[in-house]
Amino acid sequence: MPVDLSKSPRWRPEDLGLPLPDSPYATSVCLPTWQDIIGYEEGDPRVLDALQLGYPRFLIHPFVDRLFEQLHERYAKAGEIAFAFPSFAAAWRCASVVKEASGLGCRLESLDSGDMTALLFPEEALRIVKSYWQHGGEIISSRWAEDLLNETPLNETQEHAGEAARSTIRERLASAHEGARPQDVFLFSSGMAAFFAIYRLILERNPDLPTLQLEFPYLDSMKLQSKFGSQGVVDFSITESGCMDEVHGWFADGSSAAGAFTEIPSNPLLRTANITALSALFREKEIPFVIDDTIASAWNVAALPHCDAVVTSLTKSFSGVGDVSSGAVVLNPGSPFHSDWQEAMHREEAASPLYARDAITLEHNSRNVASRVRRSSETAEELAAQLKTHSHIERVWYPKVSQTCSFYDEIRNPDGLYGGLLSFKFSGEAAQFYDKSQICKGPSLGTDFSLLCPYTMIAHYEELEWANHRGACPDLLRISVGSESPGDILERLNLTL
Repeated sequence: MPVDLSKSPRWRPEDLGLPLPDSPYATSVCLPTWQDIIGYEEGDPRVLDALQLGYPRFLIHPFVDRLFEQLHERYAKAGEIAFAFPSFAAAWRCASVVKEASGLGCRLESLDSGDMTALLFPEEALRIVKSYWQHGGEIISSRWAEDLLNETPLNETQEHAGEAARSTIRERLASAHEGARPQDVFLFSSGMAAFFAIYRLILERNPDLPTLQLEFPYLDSMKLQSKFGSQGVVDFSITESGCMDEVHGWFADGSSAAGAFTEIPSNPLLRTANITALSALFREKEIPFVIDDTIASAWNVAALPHCDAVVTSLTKSFSGVGDVSSGAVVLNPGSPFHSDWQEAMHREEAASPLYARDAITLEHNSRNVASRVRRSSETAEELAAQLKTHSHIERVWYPKVSQTCSFYDEIRNPDGLYGGLLSFKFSGEAAQFYDKSQICKGPSLGTDFSLLCPYTMIAHYEELEWANHRGACPDLLRISVGSESPGDILERLNLTL
């Protein structure tokens, strides 16, 4: 039986590299000490060789890696490396990025599994391809790779079950997003693939304009905009006005934008932009506005009425288990861009689809999403209140105690809460605190077991000064609250009074 990590967490030095959860498809990995975090970021073989699994966009899953090896043996010429992408379109996009960044050419080979395509590229382009895999999110899932390795293609029954699961997921998401219909929901192989899809549609309208990032961004949301748009991204992550003064100033100077992106709330500072005011401004300017509601979730906030599309990582709290990667785009039927986007989104969805076995797993995992989100939000709110007054805690970041709480409350559902994620700063040595904490330690969030990580160190190690300048200090600790009680979590953090 798999280990129940809410009762038997992986936190000891000897747990380095073990999967979180205890599954061959886990999307996180145990990094139990501060030195392990540094070792991971600096490529220390002691750490990297110990990692059994990891977040699938950052660390290629062993099944996927073996698939790449098979493709290499079958197709590669001397000096070439083989990757696989879920479609010809995704592989072609990666090849185009390689060409533009390095001048190097790639080869594409069609495979026997649907539209999946092998990309053969020069060894010198490996860093560029890995970056595309990470930031673009158009990945091959571990279950899909496993089936190909075992030469067990889906039969007709499994295909039907997968399609039924996708339909149920669409209905579940539509019912949670105010005004949405199942046909407005599109499913992808990762949250970043969903983000990338809507980003491409936005740039199709205005390819010669930058996009706007409002409030401190999730790492790869910012990287994607800076890497894949010809005009880059305007960074409004330092703001006192919920971004309204900054955006007004941008337009007052005669500048415009292809689109704007924000998160509810931001990760890891848990701030919220002035969504209602920004929504009206962008609608007046005919600029698409996209909100990522991964952290709060549609069970706490009603983002869709205030934007043109919502993107969300279903890998996180929607699944709750941490053993499947997926993302979604939910289109607002009332958006002026809806009809054009809905037609185009079928094409984008097909380029990085949610594999049938992943859909079946995700549908099963998400059956209790509403109650799980409610429980983790209640626990996080109580935990934030206790940490706020704790003598050993210097600062707490949480939507309810943020200076932008009023902006969050404006779009909060009548019975909505503030989400299951919070960050804090320990008043002593952060590394020592982290090492001694007896709770699962690793990246990602939204699992039914609590998960602690030094977020800035693991997400912004190469740009600590940049992040610190925007309020995300190097010793910030982020905790994703699971099913444990507040008292249990405090005890495992060694913060019981």
